[in-house]
Amino acid sequence: MDEVAMKRSRAYAAMCAFAMLATVSCGLDRPRHADGRNVLVLHAIDTSGVYEDGWRGASNAQVEVSSTTFVYKKVFATDEEGRLVLEDLPAGDYYLQASMRDEVNRVLLTGQKRKLLEGAEESTDTLFMSFVPLSPVVLNEIYFCGCNGAIAYYFDQYTELYNSTADTIYLDGYIMCRSTQVDYVLDWEAIDFALAYYVYKFPGVRGVTRECPIAPHDYLVLASDAVNHNQFGALCVNLLQANYEFFCAFSSDYDNLLVPNLLPLSTTGNEFSYNIAHCALWLATGEEYTHAEHCYTSSSGGQTCSPYVEIPLYTIIDAVEYSANPSSPRYMTIRLDAALGGNGITRYSGVSMERKVPGFDTNNSAFDFETTVPTPGYSHVR
Repeated sequence: MDEVAMKRSRAYAAMCAFAMLATVSCGLDRPRHADGRNVLVLHAIDTSGVYEDGWRGASNAQVEVSSTTFVYKKVFATDEEGRLVLEDLPAGDYYLQASMRDEVNRVLLTGQKRKLLEGAEESTDTLFMSFVPLSPVVLNEIYFCGCNGAIAYYFDQYTELYNSTADTIYLDGYIMCRSTQVDYVLDWEAIDFALAYYVYKFPGVRGVTRECPIAPHDYLVLASDAVNHNQFGALCVNLLQANYEFFCAFSSDYDNLLVPNLLPLSTTGNEFSYNIAHCALWLATGEEYTHAEHCYTSSSGGQTCSPYVEIPLYTIIDAVEYSANPSSPRYMTIRLDAALGGNGITRYSGVSMERKVPGFDTNNSAFDFETTVPTPGYSHVR
């Protein structure tokens, strides 16, 4: 029996034991529905209209089924008509996501739904799939939680970028940004910019120079510090082969002279680091941004003002917000990322969040990412 099955077995046994105890002690009726016998018939429908025959069943679409009630996560494929039959599903709350890449038309077809199964019976539902353009460059992996090098060791943080296109893209003048960590600064859904606390710039001038290429279907690793952190702890990451390093000359930041630098445009004077529990990161073209001071009232009643950088939403190529707690307040608009990724990643655990498929981006990090071991420079280590 594998580990997931063992966990399910133990969880199920615990649920049964609790139900029996409740029945004896409180006089409750037995559950009305048997568990583990639900049948769900799904139809994945492509509504994108990219084909001449209009709406049609999405054949061979990948359907991920995961439960929020207990440990369950599996991937299935639809048949030629876009149909999928799921049998013996325990009662519970499920996330369903269908996805299919269309390389010819350069789109990702995807559909998502939340489904509650309560009774031991057959039910039918439909996943309507629409397309999202494949982002040219995405944040493919984010390692933020730190490792076991020492107390509060998080200097091995990094972000991995991926070029999902068949062309070389030049990132000259592009900017990497990290969000504010104050959730009540602004009404994120009422403004047309994201608020950055740290902004670091790639070398060169956008549209003029060609110093920062990312090859087709290749990866770039942006390290907080390009050091072999593994020497400080078994779970820490070796970042000596990083492609770029964030460097701030106005702090005590480490500088690996063999690795090109991303330099700060923000005025905080701090090195680029991620919060180890909740933060948002994004890549933007750098063609427009505004330095601005924003003030807010703290929990103690006093007013705090800090320098920020306003990044227009139209310039943002890709954005990801993560949190160990999926119900955390947001640090940016859901128009950039519909749901939080990184749920359950604990501090200093040495684990990372990575896209399930390189370049797979539905703008919903809760669906797009999975927890894994850090793999900076994906293509070079797998």
